Amino acid sequence: MDRARSSGYERLWATVWDWNTASRRVLAKVGFAETDRMKVDAVYGTTLFTKIQL
Repeated sequence: MDRARSSGYERLWATVWDWNTASRRVLAKVGFAETDRMKVDAVYGTTLFTKIQL
């Protein structure tokens, strides 16, 4: 995140499967917030979109 910030990025996005609670916790711990955007896949489940302002 420091490298993205120093390169001029204002925000980062990350995706995570809705059933992957461990990864969701890690993203939340470093400051990512889940958005209302999601993508449903019949095989793998729902992908959640998260973002962080830098």
